[in-house]
Amino acid sequence: MCTIKNLALQFCEGEYDYEVKDDVWPKVFEYLLENEKDLSVNKERVHTLWTVNGGHLRRNVDNDDLVLSVLLNFLPKYDGTGLVLYRGECKFLYDDKKIGFCWTPEVEVAKGFASGLNSIESGGVLLTAYAPSYAIISSPNKHSANQMQEFEYTCNPNFLENIRILETFGKF
Repeated sequence: MCTIKNLALQFCEGEYDYEVKDDVWPKVFEYLLENEKDLSVNKERVHTLWTVNGGHLRRNVDNDDLVLSVLLNFLPKYDGTGLVLYRGECKFLYDDKKIGFCWTPEVEVAKGFASGLNSIESGGVLLTAYAPSYAIISSPNKHSANQMQEFEYTCNPNFLENIRILETFGKF
């Protein structure tokens, strides 16, 4: 049986159970934060889990503040300068001021998301922003850079500066 604790321990090892009901994930994330000091976390594996399943987790947790708190504590820390980054965002999320966490320095990668996957429900927007170093949580990991070639930086969207729409796309 998958208890909240067991799911949290699996998360800390970078394992994700797709069969878990959506309403369980907020409890898992709360458990992670409440027990952070007692958990052994493989931050590199959690980072890969986030890179692969971040969108799914974000939808399931349905609380960006809670997701952000976990990301800040469970991902490897960024050590670098500020960057100009891009994101392909769902129009409805942009309109609701729910900017996502994953950004790239590659405008064509972001454009692919804005015109594809993130445009399915409401259309998409291609965004750009300046991410000061303190806004960047983690650098791209090997999976994101080498396999996916997305070069995904995980950012705290609350600290991004000068977020602008570069282009809009209709529903896919």
